[in-house]
Amino acid sequence: MLPNPLMLLAAAFIPFLIGFVWFHPQLFGGNTWDSLAKLSSEDRGPVSKIKLLTTLLLNFFIAFAVYNVAFHQMGVFAMVGGDLELLKEGSAAAFLAEYGQMHRSFGHGMLHGVFPATFFFVLPVLGYVTIFEKKSFKYYLVYLGYWAVSLSLMGGFLCKWGPMPL
Repeated sequence: MLPNPLMLLAAAFIPFLIGFVWFHPQLFGGNTWDSLAKLSSEDRGPVSKIKLLTTLLLNFFIAFAVYNVAFHQMGVFAMVGGDLELLKEGSAAAFLAEYGQMHRSFGHGMLHGVFPATFFFVLPVLGYVTIFEKKSFKYYLVYLGYWAVSLSLMGGFLCKWGPMPL
């Protein structure tokens, strides 16, 4: 029911792995990303450890949010005010006994990584950033695709393997 911190940490690495492929100049996008983002070869240098750790922390926060969207049983936990003892008896326990294993597939989690996580959060926020930074529509689509793939994989992973047993 509660998210497993190790699984959240593992899910936090998914955007790194996708980003390596998605934005690598010799793999998926070629130099398309460099030209869209107006990056020079100097901008492509190594990233400092503090920036990587900060990104990992932000990815951890994203993983926690995706877990709450993809794992429906968290709604029962919220209804009992976050009290684990109330999940072990009474109507919450009966509900979880009957429905606790429903919608726990990788595919279902992927669906929730796209709807609502990508389309109702990333799409509008990224739209604002793209408009006010005066970036191109292609730039928007590249980033939207990256987050759609990253969040769908995070949702699938966390829905299937994310919760700790009560």
